[in-house]
Amino acid sequence: MPWDTNLINLRDMLAGLYWDVGEARRVAQEAGLNVLQISFQPKPINNWHNILTEAMNQGGDAIQAIIDVARKEYPRNEQLLDLAQRHALSAVRGPDIATELEWKVPEEGEHWEKIIGVQSTLLPIAFLEIGLQKARSVARVVRGDGDTGSGFLTEHNLLVTNHHVLPTAQEAHQARVEFNYQKTADGLDCPVSTFRLDPDSGFATAAEDDWTLVRILGDANAEWGALPLRPATPRKNDRVIIIQHPSGGPKQIAMYHNMVAYVDDRRIQYLTDTLPGSSGSPVFDHDWNVIAVHHSGGWLREPGSKQAFYRNEGIHINLVIQGMQRLLGTSSG
Repeated sequence: MPWDTNLINLRDMLAGLYWDVGEARRVAQEAGLNVLQISFQPKPINNWHNILTEAMNQGGDAIQAIIDVARKEYPRNEQLLDLAQRHALSAVRGPDIATELEWKVPEEGEHWEKIIGVQSTLLPIAFLEIGLQKARSVARVVRGDGDTGSGFLTEHNLLVTNHHVLPTAQEAHQARVEFNYQKTADGLDCPVSTFRLDPDSGFATAAEDDWTLVRILGDANAEWGALPLRPATPRKNDRVIIIQHPSGGPKQIAMYHNMVAYVDDRRIQYLTDTLPGSSGSPVFDHDWNVIAVHHSGGWLREPGSKQAFYRNEGIHINLVIQGMQRLLGTSSG
């Protein structure tokens, strides 16, 4: 079995579920692998790369045995693991912060315990209603090669996503955007609304800052609304929310472990969970303002601590606003 996109995404998922070396060893043992043949590593991505490589060498149903263990222990992730079982975990994976991007961390001596109680967790009940309205503008991006990412509608029928999801106008021509790809409260599939893209009438991208803006063919705003882009000033310890299509699956929302860990004028780093396929999702603050476009993630060990955290990163929305202004020939958001 080659290291295809499905297996890479499975590796990343398992690294998120079992980041501790001891837990990973236990899962490998329960799956029937010979752990004496595995070089266990402190970095979860490397660790699971070695485990899955040994599973492939062993052959048979070793990969399936690992999936079965994870499905039993994480039943809420059954949909994603089912995708892995059917070799359908095809999603666009963003760069790994730990190895592919410059990573900024808290200084020595800082402790995450201090964020507890900084902000009240009490919210007006209308918060949920507003969130459902905002979620309408979030879509799944399906590329011509079948890989998936996320994106969202802003004004002027423009789709916002990552450069690594839609890097060129040609890629945009071949892609489609699916709104309402989600489940109802009864667990049924919602009717999906599909749009093509029209880069000939509007396309801009930035490889360094990993954003793309592309016009949607037709009036998607009339049906699915828009998430306005306004200058933002996020701060460390702010709460963030991400509405996304993890692993190319139905729309989900991440609201836990949602503190901002670092922010500057280009990047925002936070603890909120994502998966491959979440690239291009809107990152909201607690008032449902878009403050970033999610684009990558990776594991990082806290300085002065033995504990590792899975952190994610978004592109500051102010950079996207500047790109939109250039595209539209305006000087205001």
